[in-house]
Amino acid sequence: MNSRPNPYDEVPYKSHSIEWTAPERLALASLLHGGPRVSLENYRVLELGCGDGANLLPLAYYRKNATFIGIDGASSQIKKADARKSALELPNIEFIHADFINATQQLTGQFDYIIAHGIFSWVTQDVRDALLELFAAHLRQGGLLYLNYNTRPGWNIRGMVRDYLLASTDEASHLLNRAYRAQEISAKMVLSLANCEHNYSQLMANEFQFVCDNHVSYIAHEFLAPDNHAFWRSEFMALAQNHGLEYVADADFNYSSGRIPDDLAPSLAEEQLVGGTPDDTIDLLCYRQLHSPILTQGSFTRSQPDVEEFANLYVASNLIQCASNDTDTEHLMFQHPSGYEVEAREAPIQKALISLQSLWPRGLRIGEAFTNVGEVMDDLKLLQRNGLIELRCIEPGDFEESRDRLSRLEIEFGGYVTTPYHVLEAVPAPLIDNSMMSYPLSMASGVQT
Repeated sequence: MNSRPNPYDEVPYKSHSIEWTAPERLALASLLHGGPRVSLENYRVLELGCGDGANLLPLAYYRKNATFIGIDGASSQIKKADARKSALELPNIEFIHADFINATQQLTGQFDYIIAHGIFSWVTQDVRDALLELFAAHLRQGGLLYLNYNTRPGWNIRGMVRDYLLASTDEASHLLNRAYRAQEISAKMVLSLANCEHNYSQLMANEFQFVCDNHVSYIAHEFLAPDNHAFWRSEFMALAQNHGLEYVADADFNYSSGRIPDDLAPSLAEEQLVGGTPDDTIDLLCYRQLHSPILTQGSFTRSQPDVEEFANLYVASNLIQCASNDTDTEHLMFQHPSGYEVEAREAPIQKALISLQSLWPRGLRIGEAFTNVGEVMDDLKLLQRNGLIELRCIEPGDFEESRDRLSRLEIEFGGYVTTPYHVLEAVPAPLIDNSMMSYPLSMASGVQT
């Protein structure tokens, strides 16, 4: 192990489950984008940078048919993860203390899914190289790798804030004190910019407010760590391809964080405004700051799901029929909890949405909900892409496991619970010990209003 103190031992990262890292969600994104079809039976999952197990433990808890391995360089975090594993009596998960350069020596065999959230941009180049070599060696052919990173050009703005906070907190000796100091300085900056109407001033005020709103451990490692490198998408993809990895899809394609306007790429091509690459230009115009791609080993031929594959998926919806001002009674209006309204013009869609609402959060096989699946495929994909319904490869509700033990443990160490669908839910205040440190939940809503 590296003799240098691990900053994640000095300031443990406040972790939680990450919705789109669930294997069935990665498998769905790959399927809908014509990527590899990955098994959801007896699969193996590796998470690098697992921390205290907050993301991996609920996956293992509800998915007893799979095995999970988590690796982290912070010994204090691995001790917490092991303690929580014992409390939950999980035989299908293992935590390993190792740095990323030597991690491959601790691993045997290959994995169907590899998760690496929040590490690639935040390590030195030699560690990034070691990670890419590990992925190439241990990702099964046709398996899926989730690997996110800070994205240029959007992160350039946040990078300037980082540079400012690094220089402004030099006098604090301990990382935690520096992080609190960074939040104090950011709060003053927000106040100083409050009455400025210039767009740049408002942008900077939002960035400093972002520092104020997030947990102090996030500030310590995102803004004050010595290494934080953002990449253009083309730059990142070139690194991945040099190690035999190919892009499949964005893991958060149906969330506001990953969604782009459908007509943006065609209009840029028509106007010949693609710049270096079309994807870099899209990231420029969409102010992307974080990219969460799914990659696979080696080249593959895209194959869009046929009607039979699509019919075997599940569909779930919490759209509720609402009143319409339109006198046309053949068209029904449905409202998402976000307030977004959907007009359903076809009887099959109307009937399905009404029946699915009573089943939420469970769903139905698409082949059971619709007699002619081919007619509704495009409509269901559109609703899914806009976060208004859920398409699923499997129905996690079939994982017959009581939520009680996991929920009690998560409330104790995080003040939240993770559902069988790997969705983070806040807990009402009376159920949380006031002595516990809370933190804001920053999950994407999944709906663009």
